[in-house]
Amino acid sequence: MRFDLTDLRVFLQACDSGSMTEAASRCALTLAAVSARIRALEDEAGAALLQRHARGVTPTPAGEALARHARVVLHQAEALRRDLEPARVAQDPPLVLLANSSALLRPLHRAVADVATRHPHARILLRESGSEATVHAVHSGAADLGVVSDSVATAGTRAEPLGPDPLVMVVPSSHPLARRESVRLHDALVHDWIGWGEGSALQMHLVVQASRAGGVLVPKVVAPSGIAVLELVARGLGISVVPEALLPRAADRAAVRVLSLDEAWARRKLVLCLRDEEPSPLARAMADALHRLWHGEKSPA
Repeated sequence: MRFDLTDLRVFLQACDSGSMTEAASRCALTLAAVSARIRALEDEAGAALLQRHARGVTPTPAGEALARHARVVLHQAEALRRDLEPARVAQDPPLVLLANSSALLRPLHRAVADVATRHPHARILLRESGSEATVHAVHSGAADLGVVSDSVATAGTRAEPLGPDPLVMVVPSSHPLARRESVRLHDALVHDWIGWGEGSALQMHLVVQASRAGGVLVPKVVAPSGIAVLELVARGLGISVVPEALLPRAADRAAVRVLSLDEAWARRKLVLCLRDEEPSPLARAMADALHRLWHGEKSPA
């Protein structure tokens, strides 16, 4: 199936606004052009994507599926655009460091600051990325190094262990699951969920694991950050899965019950992957700074 990025943007505007007319206004297109683009998407998908009614439009089940994937595709397209931006200026390319959602909960800025101080002319780009996408980017040369989960294969890269990074389930203290010590993901999918922000590497990972468990993860509320996820759980709005490293930053731990996840993929570790050939001096300096950060070592004088 082939989809035009503009068609996907128009479709998402129609879904988000609930109006073809509003989608046309937001995209600076005529209503006829918007209708034609969405009809083309429906023809390509072989299914109705929007339910038309007197008050506007709402996505069908097929439309909701397309919307979820469209947001990820457009997020990756925007990331590609940003990655290509440095090519417009006559400078050395930046050092590209990719990290999954959990790794970004650590103070990675300390390692970045360490390297930037020692290499004042270097440019460093730190970005969130799913573990599988990061390994591919490092292997292909699109990124210099990345912090990933050990649940993904790192073949074709140089992998260096960093440390444990377990995932846990958090539920409101008054929730039915709060009486348990551990839980399986499949058993938790029937409850209301708090999801991580659109395009979040962890959210995409959880959606995949839910599918493998024979279910579907559809969040009741989507929050823009891990702290916001914890606050919404504490308020009793739903449950979620978070990296254990996030818990010390919870504002109200008494209102949240932490359960272990009885899943092999939740007992994960973080791994640093670099290009398989000898890394550049700048990439090696960043790798060393990340190891020091994880193991609490001071920077050499």
